[in-house]
Amino acid sequence: MSSYTQPDPASPSLQDVSIAKALTSQEDLKRRAEHCSADPRLLASISSERGHQVRIVRSSEEYALYTVSEARPEGADVVRMGLVGRRRLGTDGEFDAVLDSRVPHPTFSDDDARAGGELVERLQDDGRHSGLIAIAPHGGNIEPRTDEQAERVVSRLAAHAVSSWSCKGFKPGGEAFERWHITSTDISEASFPLLNCVIGRGFAHAVAFHGFAGPDILIGGTADEGLKQEIKAAIEAATAGSGIAVRVALPDERFGGDDPRNVVNRLTADGAGGIQIEQPADARARHHLDIADAVSDVYARRLELSTEGLR
Repeated sequence: MSSYTQPDPASPSLQDVSIAKALTSQEDLKRRAEHCSADPRLLASISSERGHQVRIVRSSEEYALYTVSEARPEGADVVRMGLVGRRRLGTDGEFDAVLDSRVPHPTFSDDDARAGGELVERLQDDGRHSGLIAIAPHGGNIEPRTDEQAERVVSRLAAHAVSSWSCKGFKPGGEAFERWHITSTDISEASFPLLNCVIGRGFAHAVAFHGFAGPDILIGGTADEGLKQEIKAAIEAATAGSGIAVRVALPDERFGGDDPRNVVNRLTADGAGGIQIEQPADARARHHLDIADAVSDVYARRLELSTEGLR
């Protein structure tokens, strides 16, 4: 069973708070289980601010990540959530909690994180490469096998020094998604130190592996239509006979990944090179490496052409 690994109680990342219900006017909190509001003075006391992620800890077994979507002046120790947000921590009511600005655990191994129900952040990067970064913001048991896909791309394209960034979240007994998921358009590099190392690099390409409940494999992002169609064809070939359809997302489609705030797009030069791949559970269970290999082959050709242009 997991148990919250709290830092030193004197840590400046921690504050005792009161979790209160959303106000009538706070429609965002009522709709979004991952969002909360807090007093700006409270946020400043833990070196956080609006738009950052925070942990809210109700007990050693009930804690989760939230995005501070509103900085609202009020009693300095008040954090507000809607009903859907409070239910992530196992209650409909108001309660006392600890607010923690630490997001990924700074020292745990993957095995430690799995055993302790924790979140860890991983980066493979040489500090210079700007061709391609493969990411999995919701790896581990949040959206299973997506981190393995990002790592596979790096392995397959080792000759090109491709980078990868991933988060791996766990919760013994299940519900890692409920504990650790943060929507890709909300992810703040200020809350993820390793992401902050590469967010401004301006990669030519970025590809994000995700899982969702839809029936098809969905190819989205802000990258050009030609690249999307090339990836679609490669994944179709890799999953032939599976019965899983592959399609390119329509503009502004939910899960289409074309929002400029999406982390995969923000990692690219001018925000114009991101690819988001949403995959149903069946595709990830049976074909996660086939899909990663197909994606690797497409980018290998793109990176080769880029390299030839520099010769």
